[in-house]
Amino acid sequence: MGRLTMVVMCILISGAVAADSLRCRGKLVRAGESSNALIKKCGSPARKYSAREVISEHGRQQSVSVSNWVYPRRGKKDMIASVRSGTVVSLRVDRS
Repeated sequence: MGRLTMVVMCILISGAVAADSLRCRGKLVRAGESSNALIKKCGSPARKYSAREVISEHGRQQSVSVSNWVYPRRGKKDMIASVRSGTVVSLRVDRS
C-alpha cells in the first residue's frame, strides 16, 4: 500500500510541475523568465489579450494589467502565459 501511495503522489506532483512550465521547440519556459526569453523559445503567440488582476504587494492589494499570451499546442489545450512588466508571472492550461 505504501508503494502505491508513493506512485500516486509522484504522478500528482509531476502534473503540478508541468502546469507551471511550457515546452516549445524542446526548450522549457518557466514563470520568472523574461517575455523576450519566451518569444525566443516559443515565437510570437497566436493571440494576446489583456486582463486586470488583483495582487497583494507589500501588504496592499492592487489591480494591475496583465497581458495573456496564448500558445496553441498540437493535440492539447492551449497554454496561456501571463506577462506583467516584461516578466512571465504564470503559465497555465486554457480551461475554456
